[in-house]
Amino acid sequence: MTLGELLKDLLEVPEAHAALPIRGVCEDSRRIRPGDLFVAISGLTVDGCDFADAAVRGGAAAVVAPRALELSVPCLVAQQPARVLALVAARLQGEPARALRLLGVTGTNGKTTTTYLCEAILAAAGRRPGVIGTVGYRYAGRSEPAPFTTPTALVLQELLARMRDARCTDVVAEVSSHALELGRVFGLDFEVAGFTHLTQDHLDLHGTMERYLRAKLLLFSQHLRAGGTAVVNVDGAGADEVLQVVERRGDVARLRCSTAGREAEAWLDGVAHSVDGISATLCIREERVALRSRLLGSYNADNILMASSLCRAAGVPLEAIARGVAELRGVPGRLERVEDPRGELAVLVDYAHTPDALERAMAVLRPLCRGRLLVVFGCGGDRDRSKRPKMGRAVARDADLGIVTSDNPRSEDPLSIIAMIEAGVREEQIPRLSELSASSARGYLVEPDRRRAIALAVAAARPGDILLIAGKGHEDYQILRAPEGHTYKIHFDDREVAREAMGQRG
Repeated sequence: MTLGELLKDLLEVPEAHAALPIRGVCEDSRRIRPGDLFVAISGLTVDGCDFADAAVRGGAAAVVAPRALELSVPCLVAQQPARVLALVAARLQGEPARALRLLGVTGTNGKTTTTYLCEAILAAAGRRPGVIGTVGYRYAGRSEPAPFTTPTALVLQELLARMRDARCTDVVAEVSSHALELGRVFGLDFEVAGFTHLTQDHLDLHGTMERYLRAKLLLFSQHLRAGGTAVVNVDGAGADEVLQVVERRGDVARLRCSTAGREAEAWLDGVAHSVDGISATLCIREERVALRSRLLGSYNADNILMASSLCRAAGVPLEAIARGVAELRGVPGRLERVEDPRGELAVLVDYAHTPDALERAMAVLRPLCRGRLLVVFGCGGDRDRSKRPKMGRAVARDADLGIVTSDNPRSEDPLSIIAMIEAGVREEQIPRLSELSASSARGYLVEPDRRRAIALAVAAARPGDILLIAGKGHEDYQILRAPEGHTYKIHFDDREVAREAMGQRG
């Protein structure tokens, strides 16, 4: 395409440059190809303008930037370069989103399980769903690794094009606050958008809870198409603000959900929990259908209601919703059971890495626990530090035995992260233990080495106990700091390590 065709209705292109042929678009100067359009994006830590010269040396035919730059190729100024990048990427891929029905879900917790449920429901309805989320990108029997929950604009449009070409009918996407804040989803019009709830996370990016919520609201103010439906869990924080956005717009429908008896158009009646899962009656306005799910806990009742409501808003009959909910066996790293070869221990791995998610996971497991509740956990480095003592307090308050360890320390000293967690643990005045055994009743242990921490917890667990390994869930790596200061990644899967430890028990 020519520069003029590519940027039509986006930027004013001088006539002298309009016929300039453009091969592709790129935001990374290291990956530029001759003939590409380079778009200078301001990221979390770098300014893309600083790399414009390198992009030109690499063969960039033109540059889009937030300010005028002195370059040997045309430089066009855009107030929102991220928007230009996303829309240009879509044009180069033939606008793939127009051939797909888009369902998006945002919120602090619950997004991954909700998308898995939606995927199962849509498949049960005879549709061909694609999924974009934390665990991976899935479509037409394929699975691709997910470097980001919501990929960058270029990757996102290429992924949507592959889904379109694979004849997907629907795409269910986790829409992260990062993606919304950084403009990765410009140009996407969601038919249905869901909001789970808001609790503390990602303050390293957003700074305050107000800015964090403001990022989430963009899904409903900018990216929900006219005539679409906003599905809102009214039981959690942030729901009122989402509903206010919907009301101000006036051109989208609302579908309120509640498992707590609040005024809503969608709810669950007769909810029953057991070690085998959840049973309930799904009620959406005047419609009713019985549901059974293998998922555990009250927060998964919320996820089931959210997914069911999203799919009903997308036209799926209630009978197909019930089939899909029943067919989903589980979600990787979300209270995922690690089978004990001897059948003695109950060990579960969960992605809970926020105070709210950790509290919810423990609240699910406590009623199922005939013995002690043991929790192995840590906090990630280079992320929101204020949640570390809160997570320590939560485990000290709700578990019998806590094992504080490393998560992904990244560039931070693991011991300094643990010290911040310990500050919260000590507020609950539980004893620090020098060792952990089958007879330990209450207290916490510090073991910075995550592999050893898991092994100690497995060795101390006894039949009737429940061991929760929290924080990393489906992740199969750990990011550590080398003595020289740089970070590096190693293979580390909590499920594999727990399985190995159970095999080595005396």
